[in-house]
Amino acid sequence: MLFLFLFLAPVFSVDVSSPTADKPQSKIWFARGSWWAWLPVKDGSSVWRREAGGAWARQTELDAGLRGLPGQADVWADENEACAVLVAERRLAFRCLRWRGAGYEVNGKAAEIAVEGKLETATLARDGRGEWWMAYGMGREMWVRRSGQGWKNAEKVSATAAMKDDICGIVAVGGGVGVIWSDQAADTVWFRWRKDGAKDWGAIEAIERGGKNADDHIRASVSADGRLLVAMKNSVDAMGAPQLVIRERGKYGRWKSTPYAPRTSAGEPSRPAVLLGGKPEQMILLHSRYLRGGSEIVRWVDGREELVIPGARVNDVTGPKARLPEGQVWIVLASDRAGNVYEARLN
Repeated sequence: MLFLFLFLAPVFSVDVSSPTADKPQSKIWFARGSWWAWLPVKDGSSVWRREAGGAWARQTELDAGLRGLPGQADVWADENEACAVLVAERRLAFRCLRWRGAGYEVNGKAAEIAVEGKLETATLARDGRGEWWMAYGMGREMWVRRSGQGWKNAEKVSATAAMKDDICGIVAVGGGVGVIWSDQAADTVWFRWRKDGAKDWGAIEAIERGGKNADDHIRASVSADGRLLVAMKNSVDAMGAPQLVIRERGKYGRWKSTPYAPRTSAGEPSRPAVLLGGKPEQMILLHSRYLRGGSEIVRWVDGREELVIPGARVNDVTGPKARLPEGQVWIVLASDRAGNVYEARLN
């Protein structure tokens, strides 16, 4: 059973608006006995550590190696390394931290990647062979780059033009990497997978078509038994109708979609996230609830919303890419437009 402890005051602040944005990025991770966060600041990005008493401390010794780079991060991490794709409107960068002694140090030189169009977001994955992949939407198409090519060549994985605000996410799953994206122009959610070491991408799969099922909200997690779970928003936007969908890809590639979280007079569900952890494994569904003039973070459990982080304008909940750590406190972060960062403990 999960118990939610509400923190009404921010745990720390940065000097940019909405630092935990944007979809579908993951900005926190657990390693070496601590929770960490990688968030934007005005002159680049910053790394924060949650200390034993629950206070967060900025790791200022890393600032010089992050200064001048794009600030919006999607982070992949294990016990020894934390790497991020960093995003600005027309820039991408890849930056890694490596654990040495009692903390992280900036590892090597940042890879900066010029792009030819406007970006909203990008995500990062590492495949089973250790190669890095990043995916992003640009010019109404979905693109990937990989470290094995020095990030130089952009590969288009989509076949048709989506809407300008459609996005994608990349995830390591089933012995390969998969890209899932929204296509509001075709009213379809698509998926494409590439086996580790393969020369080409597989066929494009239509996960669901029609019914206003597509919207540019995506957040994915992989279960202990290899299932891919993706929390998404639809475009139904009707009172009393479910606004969110959990899409599950089984180990053998079959998809099923389950709508949840109706729009009610209490608020409009948006920006969903799915997290996994525990034994037996639990699926935790979180989302923003938009209110008149504001927003807050709630959890969907037993067919209803439970308040997780209250506030006038708290949004953009973010959790780890990896499964939630065994025997440790489980946390998520969210933020407001003033740059304040809020924490909720989930267990």
